Amino acid sequence: MPSPRSDRTELSVAEIYTARSLADTLQAIADGAVFGLGYGVAAVNLVRPGGELVVAAFSGNSDAEVLLTGRVGSRESWERRLTMGEDWAGLRFIPHTEGWVLIDDDVPQWHTEGAAPDFENAWHPEDRLYAPMHQSNGELVGVISVDLPSDGCRPDNEDRVALRTYAFHSAIAIGNARLRAYMQRALVRLEREAQTLRASEESFRQAFEYAPSGMAIAEMSGDQHGRLLHVNDALCRLLGRPASAMRRYSFTDFVHPEDLVTLLRSSTEGGRAELRLGRRDGTYIRVSMRHSVVATVEDGPRFLLTHIDAIEEREWRGA
Repeated sequence: MPSPRSDRTELSVAEIYTARSLADTLQAIADGAVFGLGYGVAAVNLVRPGGELVVAAFSGNSDAEVLLTGRVGSRESWERRLTMGEDWAGLRFIPHTEGWVLIDDDVPQWHTEGAAPDFENAWHPEDRLYAPMHQSNGELVGVISVDLPSDGCRPDNEDRVALRTYAFHSAIAIGNARLRAYMQRALVRLEREAQTLRASEESFRQAFEYAPSGMAIAEMSGDQHGRLLHVNDALCRLLGRPASAMRRYSFTDFVHPEDLVTLLRSSTEGGRAELRLGRRDGTYIRVSMRHSVVATVEDGPRFLLTHIDAIEEREWRGA
């Protein structure tokens, strides 16, 4: 039958997995070590991108929390702490007989007041216990520091297993919280980019639809090469043709037979051309066409954007 302590530990593990943010996860880890595992105080020291560790969450002592939260310890000092003392199968216990050498290093720490214990295996005010948190690849995520076990004794094997298991789950919870934060930032960024794109597309649509010159967008790939996809009102008025009819054809269907080569060359290479386009009434109008190729990274040349302006007879090919 599970013990009350085991139930509290399982509840603490559940809470660190349901925290909404990285900050909430870190605080839940510190609180769980106190209220679930039964330590008087606990700190979560998180590895920063530069390698040093910052006190990211604290529980059990409000005065110490104000004093230590946000303070940073060097990676070198932490590495020394995690290699000295006694190795408790993944935990690191530094008894008070060795801890005096740590007084002058830069790891943020609190000092527990109290007299030296008078019975064997009792917790000493200057004892230190650390639970490193590692990713699945062995990389250090952070360290849980705990002090003042509620029973006043150094943790027994059951306590050690509980703390070690808790550190294991805490590392996973931190990784999950970071992944959620990354995904949330990515979603926000994508939404902003989508908004910018929609605004850009709307600006282009407005400029296209209401341009004083004729404009058209034609397909450049596949079996629909050259087909007009979009035409604006100015071009429809210029050729006297409705948009619905023009979208069934390409410019090759409207160009004067003598100007077909000029059209094909300019639409393939881009640039400017002067030629004749047929109107609905059977007449031809002389126009200047400027082609711009629109390409995508994935598909290469994709669309042809064309501007069409009527030209006066005297301007026709320099006449």
